[in-house]
Amino acid sequence: MKFFIIVSFIMANTAALDRPLFVFKQPQFDTIKECHQYVSVMHQRIYTTASASYNFKHTPEAIYCLTTDKVKGIFEYN
Repeated sequence: MKFFIIVSFIMANTAALDRPLFVFKQPQFDTIKECHQYVSVMHQRIYTTASASYNFKHTPEAIYCLTTDKVKGIFEYN
């Protein structure tokens, strides 16, 4: 099972249903522990990269390490 890094953003409009997300395709991790260790060191770079993808119009809220199935589930829901 692979783990991916996902960044969620603060919603400007709390009535909106869709929350902006950024999914990192690379790096991928074999364990949740590897992902958490990477995030603990690289969180600033992760937030900056994710924010830049939205031209810094959204404020990052959280970083998650999710499995391939969870990531697919997010996109199937939307």
